[in-house]
Amino acid sequence: MSHVLAFIAIALVVNLTPGPAMLHCVASSVSRGPRAGIRAALGVELGVFVYVVATVTGLAALLVSAPTAYTAVQLIGICFLAYMAWTSIPRGKQGEGEDDVTQRGSGGRPFVKGFLLNVSNPKIALFFLTILPQLVPSGASSWQLLAFGLGFNLSGFTVNTLAGLLGHQLAPATDRLGPVRNVLPWIPPAVFLALTAAALWSVIT
Repeated sequence: MSHVLAFIAIALVVNLTPGPAMLHCVASSVSRGPRAGIRAALGVELGVFVYVVATVTGLAALLVSAPTAYTAVQLIGICFLAYMAWTSIPRGKQGEGEDDVTQRGSGGRPFVKGFLLNVSNPKIALFFLTILPQLVPSGASSWQLLAFGLGFNLSGFTVNTLAGLLGHQLAPATDRLGPVRNVLPWIPPAVFLALTAAALWSVIT
């Protein structure tokens, strides 16, 4: 029972910590609606699930033990963060009809971006390799390890979905912020750019 409680506590702390995944879910929900936020959260957790399976099958250990492969994954993650920064830059107002068509035609993008965002994050691999095995009972089977990983998935999906829905509900309040409202769209690209710089710095130092 203590293992389960420790896992729940750590999973909540990790998932409640704001990061690129949560930011993506909130931005998707605010710009495209709650359903887009849910799709983004599903994509994020599918990316996490890749590492759950990798941990269970032992592939995560192989990745971390191979410095070249690990560095390659880090660089992929950095490039994608830079891409997220670029694509989140405000491009100006679209017409109402054009905006509706764009939302319908790109409905899958929040899911795909969420998936790529987390599947290219080597820190997720490190978490499952170093933390998750310590939270399961000694001698636990692969099925038990998988159950804990799925629990982490469920926790992350719940947190990111709620964050997206909350962001969507609070978005109309920005209409009363006057000039400050013009600054808000630039926050996501600034955050993604800062995360890109931090990730690059961690690689070169």
